[in-house]
Amino acid sequence: MSSDVLTSERRGAAQVITITREHAGNSISREVTEAFERAIAPLEKDATLRAVIVTGSGDRFFCSGGDIKQYRDLKTREQLNRAFARPRKLLDHLESLPVPVIAAVNGYALGGGAELMLACDIRLAAPEAKIGFPYVKLSLIPGWHGIDRLAQSCGYGVAMHLLTSGEPVTAADARRLGLINEVVIDAPVLDAALAFTAGLESAAPLSLAATKRVLRSAFSESRDAARQIAEQTFADLWMSKDHREAEAAFAEKRKPKFSGE
Repeated sequence: MSSDVLTSERRGAAQVITITREHAGNSISREVTEAFERAIAPLEKDATLRAVIVTGSGDRFFCSGGDIKQYRDLKTREQLNRAFARPRKLLDHLESLPVPVIAAVNGYALGGGAELMLACDIRLAAPEAKIGFPYVKLSLIPGWHGIDRLAQSCGYGVAMHLLTSGEPVTAADARRLGLINEVVIDAPVLDAALAFTAGLESAAPLSLAATKRVLRSAFSESRDAARQIAEQTFADLWMSKDHREAEAAFAEKRKPKFSGE
């Protein structure tokens, strides 16, 4: 799938979604949001998919945030809530996909672009990437639920520092602070994301989805509730056809063939 603002292509076991508004800092417009929604809608039930990779075109911007030219026309709370509801829903949808979502941060991730990055499960960054939350300089706070995602990733103190300073941090500092998982030195960041996904090709799709679901519950539910979810999920996986296939494959010394059942 491709449009003037976004491309979505299958590469091995990964679906690579690229914002293609390099001239506008890969900012997120209404058109980008709509194209993004169309791109991820069919991915929830794809048993052959192992990861989704999100990146930006060019080598300067991952995503510079929301399209300010469009947002300047918002004059009422009703207009504001209607305009922001869709990207909020998009990031929630992206976050809830049953496979790991990887941010390949190839350049600046600012404002809403940093919030997009935070909605991804795994974050890889090029050495020249910079990440910032400049909202205090605009008399705002993150508008797409970025504060809770930032606090979960980095903790209260780091989140407070990043939000109140408004200054971008380098990829190396972002790694130290827990914003990203890895700074990719010896390859293009997209290649590193694809290589990571290739390593997931032998993983069972039910297990990938369950790992993500249970891990997320550990941050959103009480300890007892999260443990109940984990126990139920473990039992469901144990009884699945894919687990039986894995047992048979081990006994027969062959690779399992998972069906997602």
